[in-house]
Amino acid sequence: MNIEIEVEMPDLYPFQQEWMDDHSAIIAIEGNTSCGKTFVHIPWFVAHAHQPVNRGDEYWWVGPSINKAKEVFDDILRSLEEAGAVGDYKVNRTDRSIETPQGGIMVFKTGEKIGLLYGTRNTRLIVVDEFTRCRFGIWTPLKTVLDKTNCPIRFIGNFQGEDTEWHRWITTMSKLPGFKYYCTTALDVVAAGMRSQEWLDTARASMPEPIFNALYLCRGSSDTRMLVSYGAVADLWTNDHIPEGRKCITADIAMQGSDRFVMGVWSGFRLKEVTVHQGKDAKQLEDIIRGKATEHGVGRSDIVFDADGMGIYLKSYLNGARSYQGGTVSIEQQGQKLSYARLRDQCHFMTANLINERGIFIEQETHQEEISRELLASLRKLGQTPAGQWQVVPKDYNVPDPEDPNRRLIGSKQILGRSPDFSDMIVMRQYLELTPSPVMVDSLHEAAQKKRIKFAASKRNDTRHTPFTGR
Repeated sequence: MNIEIEVEMPDLYPFQQEWMDDHSAIIAIEGNTSCGKTFVHIPWFVAHAHQPVNRGDEYWWVGPSINKAKEVFDDILRSLEEAGAVGDYKVNRTDRSIETPQGGIMVFKTGEKIGLLYGTRNTRLIVVDEFTRCRFGIWTPLKTVLDKTNCPIRFIGNFQGEDTEWHRWITTMSKLPGFKYYCTTALDVVAAGMRSQEWLDTARASMPEPIFNALYLCRGSSDTRMLVSYGAVADLWTNDHIPEGRKCITADIAMQGSDRFVMGVWSGFRLKEVTVHQGKDAKQLEDIIRGKATEHGVGRSDIVFDADGMGIYLKSYLNGARSYQGGTVSIEQQGQKLSYARLRDQCHFMTANLINERGIFIEQETHQEEISRELLASLRKLGQTPAGQWQVVPKDYNVPDPEDPNRRLIGSKQILGRSPDFSDMIVMRQYLELTPSPVMVDSLHEAAQKKRIKFAASKRNDTRHTPFTGR
């Protein structure tokens, strides 16, 4: 009995229609997270499986993992069940395959086991979903299938970086006939009317710019956790266009006096001088900082030191300087509270953004290699908390990577074998941008400590005191 099957394609936006109309042998599509790559390719894939040349022809959907391939398998099976047509198909849940009434077999494979992708059994079409998350090695077996069957291959996925193996492969393949590359950004999505400008503006305002650039504009670095590109870090020593500006000092002070003390002298975002000292006690550190402040005309309120380690002893020595406490809550910017878990995360993301914009110039070439390594190791995102707050990878981290169970996610201290002192000193510079004037509460507490006065919260019905509610 002949069975009539109708596969309905969704309404396509112009850029999606262009994908579907292209008959190139190999097509790679990198796009932002909301351009509908998988959504439009699933029915397109199903439709092809209903038009086999011979019974037994295979149509491969390859995912980066078994679970991702199974998601699409389950989605197609659910659609067949909802249409009341699943009884007309041969479904093998163990092998994740669905044979259509016409004899085409949809096979859902994983890119994790590269050896299983070799094969020449009447393969008519291959779709590699989330290809930028797949191992690059899958290209070799897929190429052997292509050579023997001439089946078209489509690679669809999110942008992961301009210097990844996959993106370098795209650059090479673009020079060859029969290959077509599409890069679809959120700007294309908005221009087509698929999403509103408000949607794009909200995304831009609600997340760190490096992440927004990667997810929505398809530009960024290779490591999906890295917040800066290699090129942007290398340019720190050539960005001589940065103007002179506010004189300030940032100092990263190790816990023990035998460890090193790293200090930077700034003029605006020109890091003019970097000095390293070993084995100094608190009084000696105070003399060094005071001497540099006098030499460069830096006011006391424009000195930032970390509040941990030896820095806790400097509060009494450097009255009026600012203590950086990375573990405290993030600070509002222009009246808007951004989604960062802590001040440390906020300053790291701000630093990464400025580096990518070529907004910092390091005049002194001493320590260049060490500074580069520390920044690349430190400026990496962990992800979001359940509350949606962004975090950087903690420096002491050493846990299984939730994105890849075969790897461990380690922090900068584990990578470097020591604390990232240069990086911390550079990151602390952003604290002055977040607190443009001295914090009155800090000054009050410092004055009170000198006089051994304890602050006590006023009771609501105590009319003898006027509550202090602002800075």
